[in-house]
Amino acid sequence: MLLCLILAATFPPQLKAQIAKYTVSGTVTDTKGDPLAGVFVYVKGTENGTTTDLDGKYSIGIPVSGTPVLVFQYIGMENQEVKISKSQTLDIKMKGDNTLEEAVISAGYGLAQKRSDMTGSAFQVNSEQFKTLPASRVDNLLQGMVPGLDIQEGDYTTARTRYSIRVRGDASLNASSEPLWIVDGVPIYTGTQGSLNGVSYTVSPMSFINPDDIESITVLKDAATTSIYGADGANGVILITTKQSKGDGHLHVSASMKYGISRVDKSTLIKLLNAEQWWTLAKTSWVNAGYDLAFFPYQDNEYNDYTTTDTNWYDVYMGTGNMREFSINVDSGSEKAKHYLALNYYGEDMVRKGNDQQRFSIRDRSQFKFNKRLSLDMNLALSYNINNIATVSDSYFRTIPIFSPYDLDGVTPRLYNYYSDATDSYSPSLRKFVYSGVANRDLSDNQQRGMQFDGNATLTLDIIKGLKFTSMFGVNAINALELLYYPKTTLDGQTSYEQDGSSRRAGVFDFTWNNIDRFNFDRTFGSHRVGALLGIEFVNTENRTLNATGSGFANDHIKEITYSIDASRKGSSSATNSRSLSYLATVNYSFANRYYFSASYRRQGKSGFSTYARWGDFTSVGLSWNVHNEAFFNVPFINRLKIKTSYGNSGNSRVDSGAAYGTYTYGSGSYYGGLMGATQGSAPNPGLSWETTYITNVGLDLGLFNDRIDLQLEWYDKYTKNLLYDGRVSSIITEGKVTRNVGEMENQGFEIHLNTRNIDTPEFKWTTDFNGSVNRNIIRKLYKGTHTGFFDYVWMENASKDAWWLSRWAGVDPSTGAPMWLDADGNVTFVFDYNNRVLLPQYSKEPNLRGGMRNIFTWRDFTFVAFFTYTLGGWDFRSYGQDGYDIISFNTVVEELDYWKEPGDVSNNPKPIYKESTGASRSSTRFLYSKTSLQLKNLVVTYNIPKSFCNKLSLSSATASIIGDNVYMWTPDQSRTRNSYKTMRFPGGLTRSVSAQLILNF
Repeated sequence: MLLCLILAATFPPQLKAQIAKYTVSGTVTDTKGDPLAGVFVYVKGTENGTTTDLDGKYSIGIPVSGTPVLVFQYIGMENQEVKISKSQTLDIKMKGDNTLEEAVISAGYGLAQKRSDMTGSAFQVNSEQFKTLPASRVDNLLQGMVPGLDIQEGDYTTARTRYSIRVRGDASLNASSEPLWIVDGVPIYTGTQGSLNGVSYTVSPMSFINPDDIESITVLKDAATTSIYGADGANGVILITTKQSKGDGHLHVSASMKYGISRVDKSTLIKLLNAEQWWTLAKTSWVNAGYDLAFFPYQDNEYNDYTTTDTNWYDVYMGTGNMREFSINVDSGSEKAKHYLALNYYGEDMVRKGNDQQRFSIRDRSQFKFNKRLSLDMNLALSYNINNIATVSDSYFRTIPIFSPYDLDGVTPRLYNYYSDATDSYSPSLRKFVYSGVANRDLSDNQQRGMQFDGNATLTLDIIKGLKFTSMFGVNAINALELLYYPKTTLDGQTSYEQDGSSRRAGVFDFTWNNIDRFNFDRTFGSHRVGALLGIEFVNTENRTLNATGSGFANDHIKEITYSIDASRKGSSSATNSRSLSYLATVNYSFANRYYFSASYRRQGKSGFSTYARWGDFTSVGLSWNVHNEAFFNVPFINRLKIKTSYGNSGNSRVDSGAAYGTYTYGSGSYYGGLMGATQGSAPNPGLSWETTYITNVGLDLGLFNDRIDLQLEWYDKYTKNLLYDGRVSSIITEGKVTRNVGEMENQGFEIHLNTRNIDTPEFKWTTDFNGSVNRNIIRKLYKGTHTGFFDYVWMENASKDAWWLSRWAGVDPSTGAPMWLDADGNVTFVFDYNNRVLLPQYSKEPNLRGGMRNIFTWRDFTFVAFFTYTLGGWDFRSYGQDGYDIISFNTVVEELDYWKEPGDVSNNPKPIYKESTGASRSSTRFLYSKTSLQLKNLVVTYNIPKSFCNKLSLSSATASIIGDNVYMWTPDQSRTRNSYKTMRFPGGLTRSVSAQLILNF
């Protein structure tokens, strides 16, 4: 309705016929004096218009009445308006539009379009927007900045959190739903859910990339932008473009120094019982179970002072972290030979003790223009990373507070505790302290050393005007070495051999190379502009792992496998290889900067699929209309009105190649009389194919009040067919699971991006950048309609993927303190039964709206930035309660103190009973939390040091900044004394940091 009203307003009343006219003619040129063909010339507020010819000449009749305004409009140039009153010769020199030049968006393969030209959906974030964000990982920079992009922590308890990244929803069941990452045209290996395969502990390959090297990050979201990436584009594509030299003939040197400290935000930690509270609940649960307190397991002895110990395990595993970063960038050269060199060191001692990272990186980019036609671009980067890792599992935080992490000397990490595990007697003995990670953290080696190389060489030949040939060869290589050693003084280092100590060495080598040869064409013919791409691409990916273990060492200083006991040595290795060949083509056409058409096609074959389904075709079409460039358009407060739509398909092929070909397991089992032989590991599925996603996108782009308000609205529909699913088939074929194409899934959503210049004066400026998105996911089809249920979620037709599938909590019986649920028919029951689980669409995992908002205030030499992320609605499941069942072994949340005590009590928690399985702590709606939250993610104050002071120090400019990260998080249900979504969202706590940064430009 809004669009209809806007369009209706653009048509002025019927103009009376004008008889008397005079003529205005002339030539239109650029700033160099070259004629511009295809410039649109029209009388403002009328449909009277023309275009310049190949010599830049025009002639137009002007009505005699009034004071007409002549408008000159050309792609990439500033519009010019001239008042005229008589017949004359009017020559115009048009200037480049800097605003449009900054809005150029890269879509890969040499395709770059201004935002006003695009038919598809792409969102670009430049280096200025994320230069003050944490520099440890690239994949977390975009959180809350891009509409439709969702970044969630995948593992809450490890020191190296994995992120789950989704572009417009989850579009697969068993295959990866992660986007494709490309750096300067080279796909980079990101492993499984952002972590390396083949090593024991998570370190993301994305942490190897120096964010300071990045010029821009572009997220491609619809078919018009992703179908050209074929079988890898269904989950979206994220393009990283690195910095290059200005080539202005001057030497530019920039030095940056940053230092910060960090602590865990204690308000985000799960609130657990202290020692006094634990004693109360533990003894109550013990007695409620009918046991005698005389047999209580924990009584003071020569090894343990249980009654006087109160350990806060958060303090044991967490402390104060610090971060330091140093960068030097050198930019030199001229248009013919330019060079950009970046050196960076990043070091971080993390909040979780025993975890640190160091990254040394160098990037060298050289560009040479040999003559008018031939040029070479070489971009090489090397990153060396050292990571020390101390894993902190959830069970470590939940260790009961009466245990001490150290022996009575206060120094030696505790390996044993003396207590009883009987219920009918007190029979203590020394037992392994398996719920403490202190010994491994303090005494063991747990290091990963990784090296990443990415680079490309691009040769470009300008054949004729508008036509160029480009050949690019790119490489991405990751090599990681894991060094683990558990000494005799740890439980893991105590072995069954005569000598103790256990060692593991693991190596990972991932190598990807690609070659792209393409022709790009871009020419303007009068009012017509034509662009095209024709190319071929080869991609080869090789993954290798090597693993060796050994135990029994002479001492804890000799740790290499070769010095372990012979009988303990074991080794293994693996290798996979995949290849891809693609033919690609695109065409773009525009007329008079008003109508745009785009189409793309890719035919791709991948070795991971058999001959029955190896090749696939991926296509897209897109249309857009710049309504504001029409002669009839005359709405004073609307300076830009664009409508766009696109449709097409792309694929998801990220599945183990063994799924199509089948695998065999080799070993010396009983099958061949103890000799080496092969047995079937997994059954082949020669008809297995990639998932195909069909994407429809519709968008509206509005600029109001001379772009004081910039509004983008988009609606999309992503429909995925041939879902990849690991399920069982007939036992005649195999007893294992087989990967098949079994179903269909749909994601629909809406996105908004709003940028406003609220105040714009010479002294003070205030701009706001707001984005939001909502996505609704639904499984449309599964094999024979069969649902697959898990403990608390389900895959079911006509339901969201991973929809909550839970028993409904009905509270606590006031008369007995027993837990209650609703059965499948909605009746109260006192027995927990998984058969009473029901689908809960009212508790959707997907929020009603999520996104971010950035406010930038500039006053004189000061800039203040406040960046918020938010989530409205949606439900998450977090179960930490146990209702006394396991209280003797694990600590629990403070809410369990609010338990039922006597008949008539109205309580949220049932009567606590040790080792009595009432089912109260099992999965039910009792543990659902609303996701609604608001987080002040980034707060920055920057001071631009005055030019007069910089000149005294021979500086061209300098800035100083104070930066706060993860400053504060708010949830509606938060409490000082009880848990809420705020504490359940980050079981290991949210890290808050404050840092100072100084940037000097010479």
